[in-house]
Amino acid sequence: MKLLIICGGQSTEHTVSRMSCTSVLNNIHKEKYEITLVGIDLEGNWYLLDQNQADLSKDTWLDNAKKVDDVYGLIQSQDVVFPILHGKYGEDGTIQGLFELAKTPYVGCRTMGSAVAMDKIYTKKILDTAGIPQVKSLYVKERYDGDFVVVDHQFNERKDVLAVVKEEIGFPIFMKASSSGSSVGCYRVDSEEDFYDKLNDAGKYDRKIVIEECIDCIELETAVLGNDDVMVSRAGQIMPHGEFYTFESKYEDEESKTCIPALVDKDIQEQIRQYAIKVFKAIDGHGLSRVDFFLDKKTNKIYLNEINTMPGFTKISMYPQLMADSGISYSDLIDKLIDLALEVC
Repeated sequence: MKLLIICGGQSTEHTVSRMSCTSVLNNIHKEKYEITLVGIDLEGNWYLLDQNQADLSKDTWLDNAKKVDDVYGLIQSQDVVFPILHGKYGEDGTIQGLFELAKTPYVGCRTMGSAVAMDKIYTKKILDTAGIPQVKSLYVKERYDGDFVVVDHQFNERKDVLAVVKEEIGFPIFMKASSSGSSVGCYRVDSEEDFYDKLNDAGKYDRKIVIEECIDCIELETAVLGNDDVMVSRAGQIMPHGEFYTFESKYEDEESKTCIPALVDKDIQEQIRQYAIKVFKAIDGHGLSRVDFFLDKKTNKIYLNEINTMPGFTKISMYPQLMADSGISYSDLIDKLIDLALEVC
């Protein structure tokens, strides 16, 4: 089977993608596939990569690479594509649309589901209709004239952003770039003095920004696998070293830990699993997703955090760990994802 594996990309999660790809290559049943490995650099150039590298996250990842002149032709020549791409242009439906134009099967959610799940604002709107509990939030947009406005449910705009935040949520808050991942463009803001500085920082990553209520919570994650009939793992628990699970605590801080299964009772575990299925189906999910939740320490109420349609596949990533806890090894998981991709075509 001709398998095209793609990593890198033009997002803020470019390096994480290359880390994920290294783990996939270390675990895939190579005898089953004729693998073509492609890397996309930050400028959007496509390269055929040397597969003998031990670690694609290193600066030498493009050594011996050859530029791809006919990207569309390359995609069409493959039996299936595994896009190990996180974030903008890789997980947001953009490249998924290219695969569909080429009529080449690919791992992961379709164009619409990928686009919806990548945009936190529209994920919230869709999941509101599905009855999924979420913390209080506001949609803030940077207009093309540079002004920030709050956009209400009827899409009316208010320019007094800080006043609305104080009135409807109050401090502290979390501020998140709507279409960014790995906690890039995500900030905790404890007082109004820092509000506009952090808003401008978040605006560097996306014009649309989510402002959320800050609750004292446990962070829980589940792994979903399937197309029509899906399986859901037990929940795993994030134990960040620091205020919250930042990019640095995910990938650089060895004191951040994960616990599988999560240290919560069975009823909460089961409720989270049922919510995860509902979220996956609400966005018309395919193949895989990681669905993340908050558990309020005071009330034991469950709230959705986000759905990630191409979760990390690094050696420390939660998705493959949760699948392993469910009895599916990393290598078998890759095979299963490819089978699910072929099932959809």
